Amino acid sequence: MISHVMRWVKERIQGRAFEAFQIEVTSRCNLHCVMCPKRALADQWTAQDLPWEAFQRIAAAFNQARHIHLQGWGEPLLHPRLTDMITVAKEAGCRVGLTTNGTLLGEATSHRLIQAGLDLIAVSIAGATRETHGSLRVGSDLSVILDNVRQCVAVRGQRRDRGPKVEISYLVTKTNIAELPKTVELVASLGVDELYAINLDYVVTPEQEDLKVFDCPGLRKTYSGILEAARETARRSRLAFRASPLESEEVAVCEENPLKILFVSADGWVSPCTYTGLAGRTDIPRRFQGRSVTVRRVRFGNVLDQDLLDIWNSPAYRTFRQEFETRRLELGARALLAVSGGEEISDMEMPPPPLPCLTCYKLYGL
Repeated sequence: MISHVMRWVKERIQGRAFEAFQIEVTSRCNLHCVMCPKRALADQWTAQDLPWEAFQRIAAAFNQARHIHLQGWGEPLLHPRLTDMITVAKEAGCRVGLTTNGTLLGEATSHRLIQAGLDLIAVSIAGATRETHGSLRVGSDLSVILDNVRQCVAVRGQRRDRGPKVEISYLVTKTNIAELPKTVELVASLGVDELYAINLDYVVTPEQEDLKVFDCPGLRKTYSGILEAARETARRSRLAFRASPLESEEVAVCEENPLKILFVSADGWVSPCTYTGLAGRTDIPRRFQGRSVTVRRVRFGNVLDQDLLDIWNSPAYRTFRQEFETRRLELGARALLAVSGGEEISDMEMPPPPLPCLTCYKLYGL
């Protein structure tokens, strides 16, 4: 116990300033998912790979980050130098992860990724049946993906060390939430470490927005029952399971945590997160609470022109983060007031977030 505490203290004293760098190694994808902005934007979508030169410039700051996540809006396994990227990040002492649609995983690819030192691999599915999954993740076959996951777990089992954590990500929609308990059973049989059910929190069209399951008062009881059934099945199966909430509630700092995490898109631009940066665009179209809005893309510099840390420390980026820092401090003040029996928390107004974040569902805990 003491050794764990000492290690925790040491990491923060010597520590790395960043929780994570999220790097979109490519905005290309081999699927045409119904809920993806790539499908909604069609010929307006910019499909490109992150240049190796850009990656090297980002890598110069890897000694400041604990985790490197190699994924954005595209399929990372399409990048020809993905394993080289993993190797570079591991040599810098980082934990490395990625999220994939699983179609290109296979045994040989799993060997390469695990041999390179990958610490986390998350595979996305959207149903417990081939029909449901295929109707949402168009162009993929659930049975192929599950076979690939089994092979990845088997490859991991051949190693003396524990190997990478293997997770399944389940994007919940109105059309597939009923299959979530069955999905738990299916995933438990694969030998993976965790299943997490996530919300569809970024959409472009009304049709995509209609798929979301959160903030649906008339269906909340039904959806809550399904989630509870999934949790109970997970408990019986001894599978780690977590799910995004069904109701929105404003948070001081979203889980993307722009105070400690940054995002670099495939065109080299640095943004706070994937939700504020779409490669090749100057604007971000989105649906929010039943209306279409457009916000300016939030970008503070390009790694092909500037050092990453210089971009991070630029006045504009500092100002952006300060708005969230002010909210975080306000939340702490509210907690102190609640403990001391002071002013009612509900009577206190939260300082405003950066304008582009006001219409992002992540700000509301989803």
